[in-house]
Amino acid sequence: MSEQGNFNIEDVDSNNFINRVIQESKTKPVVVDFWAPWCNPCKQLTPLLESAIRSAAGKINLVKINIDENQALAQQLRIQSVPTVLAFFDGKPVNGFTGLKSNDEILNFFKELVDIGEHSSEDIQNINNLIDEAETKLENKEYQSALDVFSSLLGASLPKKEMIKALAGLGKCYLNLDKFDELDELLDQLEDDIRNSDEIKDLIKSKTYLKGIEPQNIAILEEKLKENEDDLEIRFELARCLITEKRYEEAVNYLLFIIDKNKNWNQGEAKKELLELFSLLGNNNKITAEGRLKLSNLIFK
Repeated sequence: MSEQGNFNIEDVDSNNFINRVIQESKTKPVVVDFWAPWCNPCKQLTPLLESAIRSAAGKINLVKINIDENQALAQQLRIQSVPTVLAFFDGKPVNGFTGLKSNDEILNFFKELVDIGEHSSEDIQNINNLIDEAETKLENKEYQSALDVFSSLLGASLPKKEMIKALAGLGKCYLNLDKFDELDELLDQLEDDIRNSDEIKDLIKSKTYLKGIEPQNIAILEEKLKENEDDLEIRFELARCLITEKRYEEAVNYLLFIIDKNKNWNQGEAKKELLELFSLLGNNNKITAEGRLKLSNLIFK
């Protein structure tokens, strides 16, 4: 066992893994550093982990496991290369990474674990249930109701992962309610690490996409389309206008029609537009799932 400052970094093996990792993780997160004596990146990673554990101020335990001396345990945990770092909480893995990371990445990894450790697994499950409920409301176009749930969640203490989900959900509500000023205000308040998350990047991309659609009179476009149903340009403009009106399923069908008629129309513009719309709706949205299947069938037919 080595000691760094006031924090012990324990060497763990197959005999005490259950007690020192699984059982201990039911009271606080435990980070396990899987290493080997011959691994140079492991040697570079060690001081970064030791520095990070000091910054966690006793809220996280750090243990080390030599995979050469504990091969059966490494195989059981599916450790395929070193260094590999796994974080356990409430008896199960909750996060991890493989390979050498930067100091900032490791500090952020530990910061997220501290957040997780401040909530019981039951709390986190309840939070995710509320997020799922709000996302269902969002999919059902109950935008104000979804906004209320996301806002309520953000009024409480959340682990970082769940906080990003709630922020992205709130932002999508603002998008669908055409509250761009409120969305900009929300984005301006975000710290860089949250702003650079995939969910928030997608939100910003969706905002740019929606604001780039020039409003037109849908009725006029529909009349023009009646005159020539194969006018793909009119059909494309109509699809974009339907998106601004939140008539997403109709927009998807118009874009799929264009792709069916001419996959490469306007250098693949219809497909690009469709993928932008799927990004706006999110992968879990029913319209996205059905639309992707139809798109795949058209491309490969």
